[in-house]
Amino acid sequence: MMENHLKEAFRLKNIVTLMMGLMFMAAGVSLSRIAGLGTSPIASIPNVLSYMMPLSIGSLTIIFMIVCVGVEIIFLKKKFSMANLLQIIPGSIFGMLINVFLSIFSFIQVTTYWQKLGLTVISIVVLAFGVYLEVASHSIILPGEGVAKAISIAMNKPFAKAKIWVDSSMVMVALILALVVFHSLTGIREGTVLSALLVGHVVALFKRWFADKV
Repeated sequence: MMENHLKEAFRLKNIVTLMMGLMFMAAGVSLSRIAGLGTSPIASIPNVLSYMMPLSIGSLTIIFMIVCVGVEIIFLKKKFSMANLLQIIPGSIFGMLINVFLSIFSFIQVTTYWQKLGLTVISIVVLAFGVYLEVASHSIILPGEGVAKAISIAMNKPFAKAKIWVDSSMVMVALILALVVFHSLTGIREGTVLSALLVGHVVALFKRWFADKV
C-alpha cells in the first residue's frame, strides 16, 4: 500500500502540481517577509531566527524542515517510513525557493503601514493558492504538515485539530524567541495572526472554485 502511494506521489502530474504549489507558497512567504508584518506559522520560527543569525530565512527554513522530520520520528517511532523521510526534499526546495523569490521581489518597496498590510493580504492569497496546489498534488507533503499528520496518528486525533496545535506551537515558539532575544515582536506580528486565521479559509475557497481542475 505504501509502495502504491509513493508511485502515485511521483507521477509527473503530481510532481508538477507539487512544484507549482511550492513556488506559490515560497512566493507568499517572501512577500510577507518583505511586508514586514510577520509570516505564516510554518515560516514564523525561521523568520524570527533570521533576525538573530547570519542566515537567510530560506536557509533556516530548510534546517527547520529537517527538524520537523526529526519530530515526526519521535511521534511515529516504528511507523516512521521512507515517505516521511522524503518530505525533506520538498522542504528543502521550499526553503531555496523562498530565497529565490526574495531576490526576485527585491524591487518591491513598502513604506506605509497600509502598503505593508496590503502586501501581507496579497501574500496570504498567494500562499493559500500554493497550499491548495500542494494538497491537490497528492504527492509528498511538507514536513510542517507531516508533523501534524504524525501527531494525528500518534495521538489518534483529527488531522485538522493536530494542525491547529502544530501551527499554534510554531507561533508560540517564535513569539517566545522574539520576546526573549529582542524584547519585542520582531519577526512575528499581526501578519502572522492574519495568516493563521485566513489561509485555511482561502484554501477552502480555491478548493471550491477549482474542484476537479487539478
